Amino acid sequence: MPLSSKYRLAVALLASVASAASAASACRSVSGGNGEGSPGDARVVRRAVEDVFILTGELSAVRSSSLTAPRGQEMQIRWMVEDGTDVKEGERVIEFDASRLIENIEERRLKVRQAESERENRERTLLAETERKRVAVEKAQVEVDKARIDAEVPRALRAAIDWRRMQATYQEKQAALEKARLDQEAFRTSSRADLEVARRAEEKARRDLEGAEKSLSGTSLAAPKSGIFLAGNFWRWGPEGPRKLQPGDTVWPNYAVASIPDPSEMEVKATLSEVDHGRVSPGMKVRSILDTYPERVFEGRIEDVGSVAAEGRSSFMPQGGATGFPVRISLLRTDPVMRPGLSVRVEVVRARWPQALVVPRGAVRFEKGEPMVVRAGLAGRSPVAVAACTPVDCVVEKGLEEGDRVLLP
Repeated sequence: MPLSSKYRLAVALLASVASAASAASACRSVSGGNGEGSPGDARVVRRAVEDVFILTGELSAVRSSSLTAPRGQEMQIRWMVEDGTDVKEGERVIEFDASRLIENIEERRLKVRQAESERENRERTLLAETERKRVAVEKAQVEVDKARIDAEVPRALRAAIDWRRMQATYQEKQAALEKARLDQEAFRTSSRADLEVARRAEEKARRDLEGAEKSLSGTSLAAPKSGIFLAGNFWRWGPEGPRKLQPGDTVWPNYAVASIPDPSEMEVKATLSEVDHGRVSPGMKVRSILDTYPERVFEGRIEDVGSVAAEGRSSFMPQGGATGFPVRISLLRTDPVMRPGLSVRVEVVRARWPQALVVPRGAVRFEKGEPMVVRAGLAGRSPVAVAACTPVDCVVEKGLEEGDRVLLP
């Protein structure tokens, strides 16, 4: 290994050791300090202690106005304002490429003309066939009338064979008339159904044309209200994570391409990892700290913790593949500096002891599940009752008094 590489490696190791020592020193100082005793022990003090769990989230508006793609077919975004731009009500914010939609409208107009022509042809055909059926019935009626005149001649005036033939002919003509009438009635029923189908097809073609023409008027979207324009996420995520919609992207009909949030009421949306599930619950109080304004603290509470973990990506987990439970946090007040999408550090206060006996966590040793401490100046280990432990401190209920000194490992 070159000498310069060895030198850089040695410097890095020394820096990491120094950082670890500094962190350990800070941890001990936070946990109560060593007081005026030796570096190997710490004093039992009484002070306020909080069990705080840290979450990372982002601001989100409770209410927002959505802008959706026109109905009808997939459309490509031709132009849109930049994400995060302040827009005024009625200002044009998105335009879609209407070339494909115009072609679609022409195709639908052609379908309307075809459906109209088919309906008219069907009406003419049915009218002619109806007239033919009517003529057939009238001709059958005439034949029945003629056969009835012959059949009504008294039997005594004709030969027996002629009289029977006339009777048979009359019955045949009556049957033929009944058949013609049944054919006419059946044709009337079927023609009405066929004509209704043709009319429905024409109506559907006209509705499709009207919908396409309305979509053409919606290819330019205006802001429904004044506020911050937030572009929607592209439906197809890449390996680098989600990204915002941009000109050239194709979206589905009614796809939410953007939103204008209502800044009057904000909330925090965070994700709880699977390994930490159960460590926070609805109703717990929180302190929300904006990354861009760390000096401001906003009180709130956890409203909801999802019961189903979902895999996804967000602006504060851009690497993707993170699995966690969604957490929704309400805020007691909304500040004008809050903007949707800002990162937030959430301190969940799981428990609080206003005046508790506190020892450093490192001073408590667990033997067979029982907490023990080694008191300075005394031989052996003393059992204690521990209410809870934070990553830094332990809250002692019994076994120690304020001012006692315990040995650190």
